[in-house]
Amino acid sequence: MVGVLLNAFAFILIIIIGRILDAFHVLPANASATLKKILINITLPAAIIINFNKNTLSSGVTMLALALLGLGANIIMIAVGMIATRKRTSADKALYMLCLPSMNIGAFSIPFIQSFLPAAGIVTACMFDVGNSIACTGGTYAFTSQYVTSDENGIDFRAFIKKLVTSTPLMTYIIMFTIVSLGFHLPHEVITLINPMAAANPFIAMMMIGTMIRIDFKREYMTDLLAVIGLRHIFSIALAALCYFVLPLDLIARQALVIISFAPLSIIAPAYTGLCGGDEGKASAINSLTIILSVIEITALLVAMGLN
Repeated sequence: MVGVLLNAFAFILIIIIGRILDAFHVLPANASATLKKILINITLPAAIIINFNKNTLSSGVTMLALALLGLGANIIMIAVGMIATRKRTSADKALYMLCLPSMNIGAFSIPFIQSFLPAAGIVTACMFDVGNSIACTGGTYAFTSQYVTSDENGIDFRAFIKKLVTSTPLMTYIIMFTIVSLGFHLPHEVITLINPMAAANPFIAMMMIGTMIRIDFKREYMTDLLAVIGLRHIFSIALAALCYFVLPLDLIARQALVIISFAPLSIIAPAYTGLCGGDEGKASAINSLTIILSVIEITALLVAMGLN
């Protein structure tokens, strides 16, 4: 238990350092954007490659099912957002439909899983995130923007597909899934070259999160903030229970899915909320609070599951 708490606090410490460095302007104003580019294009893909190269899941069918589970989870929460705001303004619809789904798995959950679970846990998280990423990187935004406006041009599928194929993590998932499914592995020399970049992923991710947290919870935010956080947690508990007690997967895979279930809101959801006419400041406050809560909840889950 002490080991789990120390390892978890190491992540919290990096987040705190990132927040302090940002607050005292030690880092440049665009530090979070720079760290995000490093994470999305270098360290996260490297971590995906390293762990996918270890053939750890039973079959390609299992991995495909995990991707569908990730996509399905987002679709359910989009529907919940539509139902919850059916009689409210377009701005409220945009806020709920974009902030209820969308899990920050690549930048948040995978670093935890990378440090506490074997490769099978990371592959499980990666495949779930394939479906999640399809929604997060443009799918949810494309649908929501069409739902809350009367744009006669409809959904721009060309732009949507472009967002997907230019997502470095998503393409890395798909390429490594194909390689593993065909029974191939990357040469040892390639893995040796990539390994230092993969090892840096947890540090870069937590530092980036630290620079992005904004504690600005205005009084007028509280009703929607508590409603969205509450609905997300009800779904998180239900998803975690389904994954851990029902799904016929190995223990490591089920533990990874429990951690994923309590992932915070995607870091790009507030921007999409603003683009759809919602309150970006309110969405940013929700994002920051979900990060803080996820650190606490995932640490508690690690202790409860005896991971160290």
